[in-house]
Amino acid sequence: MTRPISTSRTAIRPFVRLGAALSLGALLAGCVSIPDGGPVRVVEDGRPQQVSPARIRPAGPADGASPRDIVNGFLQAMMSSPVRYDIARRFLTDGAGDDWRPEESVTVYSLSSVAEPEERSGAESVAVDIAREAVLTEQGRFTVPAAREQHFDLTLVQEDEQWRIADPPPGALITDAFFEDYYDAVNAYYFDSAGEQLVAAPVHLPDDEGRPTDLVSSLLGGPDGVLGGQARSFLPSTWKLAAPVEVDDQGVALVRFAGSDSGVSVGDRERLSAQLVWSLRQISTVTGVEIRIGDRPIALPNTPEVQRIDAWDQFDPAADRPTQLFAMREGRLLVVGRSSTGPFAGAWGRDPVPADDFRVAVDAERIALVTGGRRVVSVSPLAGEPALVPARQGTDLLRPSWDAAGRLWTIDRVRGGSRLTVGPADEPPRSIDLGPLAGGRVTGFELSPDGARFTATARVGARDALYVGAIRYDAEGGGVVGLVDIAEIPLPTETGVPLSAAWRSSTTIALLARAQERVPQVAIVAVDGSSSVTGAVRVGLLPQDGARQVLSAGLLSSPIFVLDAEGMLWTQNGDGRWAEASDEPVSLAAFAG
Repeated sequence: MTRPISTSRTAIRPFVRLGAALSLGALLAGCVSIPDGGPVRVVEDGRPQQVSPARIRPAGPADGASPRDIVNGFLQAMMSSPVRYDIARRFLTDGAGDDWRPEESVTVYSLSSVAEPEERSGAESVAVDIAREAVLTEQGRFTVPAAREQHFDLTLVQEDEQWRIADPPPGALITDAFFEDYYDAVNAYYFDSAGEQLVAAPVHLPDDEGRPTDLVSSLLGGPDGVLGGQARSFLPSTWKLAAPVEVDDQGVALVRFAGSDSGVSVGDRERLSAQLVWSLRQISTVTGVEIRIGDRPIALPNTPEVQRIDAWDQFDPAADRPTQLFAMREGRLLVVGRSSTGPFAGAWGRDPVPADDFRVAVDAERIALVTGGRRVVSVSPLAGEPALVPARQGTDLLRPSWDAAGRLWTIDRVRGGSRLTVGPADEPPRSIDLGPLAGGRVTGFELSPDGARFTATARVGARDALYVGAIRYDAEGGGVVGLVDIAEIPLPTETGVPLSAAWRSSTTIALLARAQERVPQVAIVAVDGSSSVTGAVRVGLLPQDGARQVLSAGLLSSPIFVLDAEGMLWTQNGDGRWAEASDEPVSLAAFAG
């Protein structure tokens, strides 16, 4: 992505592993500056962050360097912090340096080999082979390449009696270690197709002072392809950054656009402001956002020039998201806290109602019970006496889900595959194609807190895997049209076999998995598959075997729970250790929704 050249005032707190940074700095044979220290914090994906990463300024080409040394130096020079490509350009011919566009993409590779040069009619050819792990788009979106192996034949010619590369590969190339230590995942916020709520798209940006600028530049690039092409941006396509985003000593991020807001409605100005504020507030030093169009502040009634980072909560898709964990013991409904469990008030907490599974609605006014050996889903109000009304019938019904519109989502495992139906509980449901999951056995299905995505654990063929997809809605009526972009989430090898999954945030998933014969553990993985490179983030260390389900409300402010084979619920205490949250076992547990 393109950065305006400036000296930004931002101080950011990105993540870095000090040992890796030192070894990488030595490899680059450049200058490395280590921060003095600072507080460690937890960000959305659960990773601790330092105040700032070690700075790396790689060395330029040495006089008389061989063709192979020039190629190696070029590969190393692309990995600098803060990100800069002027040194890497010094390894290229003048013409190639003018044409090279490293900001167009970033290829992340794990292995590389640089062959000895071969002579070719007054030039030298050096073969480079890399094993690609990912490709970042110009906006920083993580993609997995179809082919892992990539080969380049680089031509080197003499320029001023020095070897230089005449045909560099497109984009920039960085190692997976550099990506893990010097890039960080943040969300670029767009709107759903109806323009009613914010939706998040993860992007990976360098951990340096240019991150606010990179994040706004990513937003300006638009949401093409996000959520199956449904996401919308209210930032006009004609707007460009007039200057780098600056964050002053009070934490105010100044965003200046070249363009005009003439013809942009107040509603659209509110939404574009929400996109910018929600995106930039992820940077720890930002306390407010000032948006200027030309030399004027954006015109919004009853809105200060410096917008607070907690503004625009009317567009928060999880504003009313319930955080109460419910459980069942001997057919009685319970409410679960961090350290205690008690009966639900009223008849549901007093009178037993046998069930194979259950789920309380998002508004906590209804409950769906799976009964009859998982052949029937019945619905009842939670107020007053149980009054179950059959809503769905099937062969082997999973725990259902409720969305914010009150629709019931039901997975039925039938012979030869799985079937999904969606609709109001009191109306005939609509069948929704599960794509590649239709021929497999779905073992878990959860809606994201913003309703934009789903995650599922399933056995397809002979493999148990974790899947994610986007939900397509009718922009006019808001009905569910189908599921799109269904794909397996690649996991680090050490994560193991997925057993259960729940949303940790709108773009991260809490995954319970078993690696070989070890005790199952909970880890946080990203929906875009980037954890396959950065590694999954383990959530503490479960001390006992038998964990069978992970439970999360989809909000970072809400704790994660684990239900074990004995019916005991576990959660983390203040020091991050897992501890029992209930005195007695329960048979079932589920968050609302």
